[in-house]
Amino acid sequence: MGAGVAVTYSPLSAQNTSRSADTTAAIEAANWSDNVTITIDAADNTFRFESDGIPSHGFAERYLIPSDPTDQPFADKPAEFFDVVDSAEFFSGSDIDTTITLGPVYSDTTTDTSLGMIGVAISGAQIFNDYEDFERAVTAQDDQVVHDHVAFLDNCNGHTLVDGTDYHYHGIPVCIAEAMPRAGQHSTMIGVLSDGFPVYSNYDVGGIVVVNEDLDECSGHFGPTPEFPDGIYHYHLTADEAPYMVDCYHGEIEVTASAGPGGGGPDFSAIAAQYGVSEAALIDALGESRPPDFAGAADLLGISEEELREAMPAPGQ
Repeated sequence: MGAGVAVTYSPLSAQNTSRSADTTAAIEAANWSDNVTITIDAADNTFRFESDGIPSHGFAERYLIPSDPTDQPFADKPAEFFDVVDSAEFFSGSDIDTTITLGPVYSDTTTDTSLGMIGVAISGAQIFNDYEDFERAVTAQDDQVVHDHVAFLDNCNGHTLVDGTDYHYHGIPVCIAEAMPRAGQHSTMIGVLSDGFPVYSNYDVGGIVVVNEDLDECSGHFGPTPEFPDGIYHYHLTADEAPYMVDCYHGEIEVTASAGPGGGGPDFSAIAAQYGVSEAALIDALGESRPPDFAGAADLLGISEEELREAMPAPGQ
């Protein structure tokens, strides 16, 4: 990681509570790891994030991988339920290529984040939401399990999917935050969500620890940050209790962009082909709610709810 960003904070009374923002300068100056390529498209007012998906801080030596990823929760499962894998042999890179707006716009209407990638981190890895299941009933951090000193989530609050791909965070990426210490100050940007707004760890202005009750329903608020001293809407990851991550967007975003394939999300085209329907029909049937209305979607598609649930990918362990 590069050096931190020096900044002088504006008074809280001068906070920018504009509904839109320009993040270009912050994206260009961010401490992206060496495996990240950032390409600014001024004409489209977007930036392209490319990475091999391997976090710059590395992995734990070993991880617990559930033998049946659909049998949740995991915290009460015995050691025999898990495979212990050596990360050096099991984990693999997962190319990330996503485009995010440089002009995020705050919306009064929120949009639920989906399973899979909801943002990107400066380490080159992916940011996921709290959950391990479509029903949003199992929170990854609260489902942490350790057997014989081997854990489900590593010390960075991250892990891969069960096939060793798509390393992602389910909590504050501690390894990033500790690499950029700012004692007594607001944390620096650790990533950007898919709606374009920046995300931070749990330190606010003056180094005050942010807890969930300090934030809105999407784990965000308006205020100054090191990269935006005049203020911007931004998200904080927290450590006190769920939600630890960002479970909804307060920025304008296309639902299909947050729920579509890629970054560990569902491969709708493959599922649609399996049942002889169009991808558009499948997405329309599932609807915009998160979790999806599996019963209603199955009825529209003429299949059983059980079949549809089995066809959807295993949750993002």
